Amino acid sequence: MKIINKIGIITLFAFIAITMWGCADVNEEYVFVHDSNTISQMICKASHNAGEFRGQITEFDKDGEIVEGSFTQERIEGGYGLILFEIPKTLENDIDLTSVYLLGTVTYDAIITPSLTGRHDITGDGMIITVKSGVNTTRQYRVRGYYE
Repeated sequence: MKIINKIGIITLFAFIAITMWGCADVNEEYVFVHDSNTISQMICKASHNAGEFRGQITEFDKDGEIVEGSFTQERIEGGYGLILFEIPKTLENDIDLTSVYLLGTVTYDAIITPSLTGRHDITGDGMIITVKSGVNTTRQYRVRGYYE
């Protein structure tokens, strides 16, 4: 019986050693963290199954100048964004801008605060949200809606 126990213990240690040997260090070449802290798209909806309205996103650099076309993260660093939802005046009775759902598109490792979960009031000055990138840089956006 002692021989069987010793064989079991040796087998267990061999299994652990083989398992540990298979674990390699992280290859830095394959680790990628996004530095993007921008919102590429935002929509608002009156309810979960209602029609969507796409926001017009305007990016500003650190000097307050509008950045048009494609841009690099370095060019807009230190700036801010403005997202405007223009809702047709004819839908004023159907869409309450004090209670809309928002959905934003960011890179997979970016975080939006406060959370876009639930209903939001985007009337008047709207609301300010912050996007934090995977490397902890932040960018603020003002989100507003109005009837046109």
